[in-house]
Amino acid sequence: RQLRAALENLLGARERWTTPLLRRLFDALLARAKGRRRSSEHERVWLNLAGYCLRPGFGHPLDEWRIEQLWAIFETGVQYHKDSQVRAEWWTLWRRVAGGLSPEAQLRLLDDFAFNLQADALERGRRPVTLVDGTEDDMLRVGASLERIPSAYKAEIGDWLVKQIMDMPGGAKIDARAAARYARYLWALGRVGARQSFHGAAHEVAPAASAESWLGQLLRLDWKKIEPAGFAAAHIARMTGDRSRDISEAMREDVLRRLSATGAPPSWPAMVREVVELDQAVETRMLGDALPPGLKLLR
Repeated sequence: RQLRAALENLLGARERWTTPLLRRLFDALLARAKGRRRSSEHERVWLNLAGYCLRPGFGHPLDEWRIEQLWAIFETGVQYHKDSQVRAEWWTLWRRVAGGLSPEAQLRLLDDFAFNLQADALERGRRPVTLVDGTEDDMLRVGASLERIPSAYKAEIGDWLVKQIMDMPGGAKIDARAAARYARYLWALGRVGARQSFHGAAHEVAPAASAESWLGQLLRLDWKKIEPAGFAAAHIARMTGDRSRDISEAMREDVLRRLSATGAPPSWPAMVREVVELDQAVETRMLGDALPPGLKLLR
């Protein structure tokens, strides 16, 4: 039960654990996967550490095998399904390793994303026994991390996200609760509409026409009051140098003007204006986690 603290005492702060060490720890956790069911606390800690040690799901030898072993537990769900923290750690695990999942596995996750966020009362009456409930925040983060699903699916998800965003209150003052909801949906839209995937193929990004449509809607928001709108727009308008993915020059200029007018951090307009690598802070914000030390994403 004190595993996390004991590991940090032995190995140092976990932010500094190297990728080889993380994977060795994951292998040890995998070998003891059945033990996670001893108590809700065991299950919470196991899920948390397993996802942390295998993030982002690829990039190290044998990661494909590790993902296959981990995916084998998906359909069993969680033991302590009434524990909200266990449920949250379950979805955090899959969000963290989503990059290593096959397109088929990502589509399976998408089913649960749709059920948890969009199912009506009748559909919920036919809820699968092993389906793990997820909060709005958990599901948005998982759904937006599924970069290997077909481009057309991303267009549908993005359209739905934009509708939710544009239906939110936008008066003179936005309270903390509304601001947090804007942040959740805009982060998800920025990830779904990103021109450059972290782990998906170039042809799998959302269509450029959809991206332009979403940007047109985002430009109707007040980016000074709703800061995440600018962050999302920068990723949706990011320059890649690939004409099939990039937005039009006219829309690019509109986004750049708005970013300038709202005093956005220099790295945001830079990624819209030219082909650049993301700085670490922007990458971490978009991924939802820092990468393990020494691990680089190859584009």
